[in-house]
Amino acid sequence: MKKYNTITVMTLLAFAVMFTSCSDFLDTNPTDRLPADQVETLSDAEKVVNGFYINMKWNDYYGTPLMLLGETRGDDLRPRLETNGYPQIYNYEFTPSNYSYSGIWSTAYNVIMNTNVFLNIWENIPAASDDETAQKNDLKGQALTVRAFCHFDLARVYGYPYQKDNGASLGAVIGNRKFNPGEQVERSSVQKTYEFAIQDLTEALPLLSTDKNHGNFNYWGAKGLLARVYLYMGDYDNAFKHADEILTDLDNPYRLILNSEYADSWGKPDSPETMLELLTTAFSHIDDNGGVDSWYYVLWHGAGFSAGRLIPTDAWFAILDEDPDDVRHSLIQSATDEGVNFRWLAKFCGNNGDGDFKINNPMIMRLSEIYLIAAEAALMKPAINQSKADYYLHEIRKRANPAAAQITATVDDVLKERRKEFIGEGHRYFDLGRLGLTIDRNTPDNKLPAGSDYKIVDPWNRGGNQFQVVLPLSSNERTSNRAAFQNPGYPD
Repeated sequence: MKKYNTITVMTLLAFAVMFTSCSDFLDTNPTDRLPADQVETLSDAEKVVNGFYINMKWNDYYGTPLMLLGETRGDDLRPRLETNGYPQIYNYEFTPSNYSYSGIWSTAYNVIMNTNVFLNIWENIPAASDDETAQKNDLKGQALTVRAFCHFDLARVYGYPYQKDNGASLGAVIGNRKFNPGEQVERSSVQKTYEFAIQDLTEALPLLSTDKNHGNFNYWGAKGLLARVYLYMGDYDNAFKHADEILTDLDNPYRLILNSEYADSWGKPDSPETMLELLTTAFSHIDDNGGVDSWYYVLWHGAGFSAGRLIPTDAWFAILDEDPDDVRHSLIQSATDEGVNFRWLAKFCGNNGDGDFKINNPMIMRLSEIYLIAAEAALMKPAINQSKADYYLHEIRKRANPAAAQITATVDDVLKERRKEFIGEGHRYFDLGRLGLTIDRNTPDNKLPAGSDYKIVDPWNRGGNQFQVVLPLSSNERTSNRAAFQNPGYPD
């Protein structure tokens, strides 16, 4: 299938708009400056679709809170000082009136509504040749995939993990159409939200290009997302099926980067294994402040960097240090600050490898994740496939250290490898949550107040006293859409 070049960053900037929360629920405009009724060509349509990704990278979605929620609620990153580093997120002190993290809901729905505007006009976009028809189909596939992706995020941030109760808890408002200003719409269950995402992804796959499309979803990224959704659901047969198909398909254009490439790959966008990253440049920032408001700026970058807030925990370092020859040590730096020796994560060193860590692409999916999804699902599915699990896990272990011994894989081994491989990419809390594993933060470097309920965190809230493991809908959202009920435990 023909590969379609994305438009330039400067062109994207000409069409992107920055938005704030709407006064009415889902009362949104298209993400670009080109009104839907003026989309007359495939080039126009491509600009609209690229606008989806610009909004997704912004610092009220993947640029800050989604990554923080995936990392600092877990056990691998912590505030360097007790009084900074987004302590309200680290301490699970969520309230409907705190808006530092509530933008995920409104931004995700802004993107969703704009995919619906695009899908409504898609039939009318002209295509004069087979290549143009394929391009038109690819754009529809991208819109469906982005819509599925946003619904999946809403379900895992605002709803309890699927496997807690088979998806019975409150999930997202299903955004399958353009809502009218002020319309009141109920939340569906987590189960229904996941089912909708799967439906969109299933429809999208045959439409999407199989060629690389840096910064945009393609066939492989959508299929990887489908494997991820099934993994979260505990549908391990389907998670394994889709991950294994990606890894065994000879047309798959991605490959694991080599051990010798690993350290430098983090300063080079579009590495051979990157299936989707959201594009950030000096001309297309992640926020209005040149990246200073992004979570990458909050990660500590050494002595003298006063704005630095977050560093890996001793528990994470202990896991990494089990193998001194693990290449991922190359992503760690150290320094003495005020008489204390700190090690910090230097993984996000800037897109140009020049140390400008404010300009980083939010990493959404890498091929290494597909290997580890396949390994975990192979062990968890009803008919265990031990040989596949051993093989896929070993591919990641030997990339980290070519001398690593082959082992008989266990789920704990896979989860440990995920911790080492994906720190800073927004996975850890959600891994613990989807499996119902408690989060033990009762460690010497833990900064939570003594006696806090959240030293030991139960993401499934089995005891009924940790309702803040899911986010509340903001007060603004509840005012504008009273039909979308608040999560239990929060004031309404």
